[in-house]
Amino acid sequence: MKTSWINSFLALILTTLVTGCASIVHGPNQAIDFSSQPHGATITIDGKEFGRTPKAIVLRRIGRMKGDFTGKTEYAVKIEMEGFYPYEVKIKREMDGWFLGNIIFGGIIGIIVDASNGSMYKLTPDQVISQMGRPTVMNTTELDDKIYIAVTLNVDPSWEKISTLEKVQ
Repeated sequence: MKTSWINSFLALILTTLVTGCASIVHGPNQAIDFSSQPHGATITIDGKEFGRTPKAIVLRRIGRMKGDFTGKTEYAVKIEMEGFYPYEVKIKREMDGWFLGNIIFGGIIGIIVDASNGSMYKLTPDQVISQMGRPTVMNTTELDDKIYIAVTLNVDPSWEKISTLEKVQ
């Protein structure tokens, strides 16, 4: 009876020593939510297509795809839809607070485990919401030998105001 209690206790200690805090809490992968307005935009991560918005995609916390052996630490995301400007963002890895739990519980083994599988990181942002913008619009219409042109510009605050357009009666 005493031997089984000792074996259970040793198994508990061994489990604590061979796993890191961040590995226990959330593991080496993280789900990132992607959405766009309007819905149905194509999601591309590091040049690979992952489907259409809205969608949750599980990425490795280490900051690179499986099989990628470069020193890359972020994902390049592009969300595209025909007739709209593409939306681009970087998903970066940052140190996760759970990794510090290794100081108390996991020790050096926990630090090594979390560092080796990427669990020591969190990906930010964890939610990508793209508001798809349309290109500048120009419409022309002929009416009574006159041409009317409507132009939409993105105003730069550094521009100097030189005149004002007024409606002609």
